[in-house]
Amino acid sequence: MEKTHASLSAGKSSLEKSNSECVLVMADMEEQQLQQIPRKMAPSPMPSANQQEQDAHFLQPSLSDTLQDNINDTIQRRALHEYMQSSSIGQDLSLHNSTVNEASSFEMYQDIKQSIDHRQQRIPKAYSTPIDCYTFYSVDRGTLRASSLHDLLHTPLLDTPCKKRLSEELLSTGCWWIDIANPTDSEMRSLSQIFRLHPLTTEDIQAQETREKCEIFQNYMFISFRSFDHDYHSPSYLESVNFYIIVFKDGVLTFRFQPLPHSDNVRQRIHQLKEVIKVTPEWINYALIDNVTDGFAPLIQHAELEVDSIDDLVLVLTNSEQSDMLRRIGSCRKTVMQLHRLLGPKADVLRSLIKRYEDRMQELAHVTRSKPDPSLLSSVKEEARVQHEVILYLGDIQDHILTMLQNVTHFDLTLGRAHRNYLGQISIELSQAGNLTNEVINRLTFLATIAVPLNLVASIFGMNVQVPGQQHQDLVWFFWIIGGMLLFVVMMITVGRRNNLV
Repeated sequence: MEKTHASLSAGKSSLEKSNSECVLVMADMEEQQLQQIPRKMAPSPMPSANQQEQDAHFLQPSLSDTLQDNINDTIQRRALHEYMQSSSIGQDLSLHNSTVNEASSFEMYQDIKQSIDHRQQRIPKAYSTPIDCYTFYSVDRGTLRASSLHDLLHTPLLDTPCKKRLSEELLSTGCWWIDIANPTDSEMRSLSQIFRLHPLTTEDIQAQETREKCEIFQNYMFISFRSFDHDYHSPSYLESVNFYIIVFKDGVLTFRFQPLPHSDNVRQRIHQLKEVIKVTPEWINYALIDNVTDGFAPLIQHAELEVDSIDDLVLVLTNSEQSDMLRRIGSCRKTVMQLHRLLGPKADVLRSLIKRYEDRMQELAHVTRSKPDPSLLSSVKEEARVQHEVILYLGDIQDHILTMLQNVTHFDLTLGRAHRNYLGQISIELSQAGNLTNEVINRLTFLATIAVPLNLVASIFGMNVQVPGQQHQDLVWFFWIIGGMLLFVVMMITVGRRNNLV
């Protein structure tokens, strides 16, 4: 028994020693893997106590760095890192699954499963099929899609030497664009912290503010520019759809809550023109607004054809051919009023944008007159050139919108005139029908005027009483009565012809 106990003790000690050696080896492997990732983005779901202290000391910025970060940078690095650390469950499970026991692995698996189920449940109801709600685009990286903000920021960039994540790319890319479809409230809070969004901006996006406007904040512009439902078979066709644009100095955020083609169209346009133009956040903003505005052009053309057709046919078609004319006028007028309601506020938004860029041009002109350093002067001139081009682009869009508004106003006037002409045509036809009825009634009255006296004479001589001529056996009285009736008929017809009654 003692030998057995001693052998068991030796086996247990050797097993513990081997386990400890295995843990040390896996810890060394883990440290080597973490060193391949940039230190500030290295996730550590289950680090040691010493490692936690070192990371906390390394990641905690000084007060001066925090103030400089808040003032100058679009992205708040500390908030981005905190979000990456708090949302890294499941991303680095493969780095630690050899150093945790079965119970902790099962718990972590359950957490990952719950997060995946939550992401699947948050697919917007406006979309018929599951989609990637987050789309990142830059000229250098192209398009990257993900179903959530967590997945997007953790997306590895395979063409980089250390396979860094997209969250690091945001900090170094000069021009990026993230298109967001139907964000959740928690994601909006995270986005507000990472990108320093004002609470008013977050509230407008979450409440889906319908008023179109352009607001200037400290480090970005917020633009609300409505589009419409492009699905012709949808019951909400031509209904307004909110589209929000946030323009930073080095990037763009767009928000939408229903499927819209504008983001894909602009990405395709940038892909075609990236060799010719310099893509900046201002240019992306212009391209989005221009694409939304161009979406109204087919509707304007269709409305113009329908209005011209109605205006030409309203006085030409007969009564039987005008059965659906009133319905066509009503349907076309409804479309025109919807277009006018959608296009009306856009001119004010463009005017505000142009005013903002003109003010920026004046600031740059003042800086140029102050004779700064040559390096700063060249950057100021380049920015002034970009601002001038943006003003020209936005002015072109404003001209298109004003032209569309003029056309829509002309369509409304034309449809109003056509409606009045249609009602006048109907009134004339009703008057003609009434006149024809009156003529028929007059003729019937005239015939009754002839027939009633004849019927009266025949009734008198047909009574079972004594009448003149009853004593005579010949037909003299009969012919005199018939002759008088005929003479009366001839006289009445003569009078009727003179008065156009026959």
